[in-house]
Amino acid sequence: MRLIEARRIMMSEGAPISNAAYAVGYESVPQFTREYGRLFGKSPARDVRQSFGKVHVAA
Repeated sequence: MRLIEARRIMMSEGAPISNAAYAVGYESVPQFTREYGRLFGKSPARDVRQSFGKVHVAA
């Protein structure tokens, strides 16, 4: 349940990964990242990137 809530926070509120991890009770971002990957099959960063697409900045 914590991981699902963290995903919702990242996707709907645009929260950084660490903020979402701490908000749902994780004390370690690496532990959060490992468990997230096991559940969703990709890292939180990759999941967010794929959901929102990459932001391109014109140089």
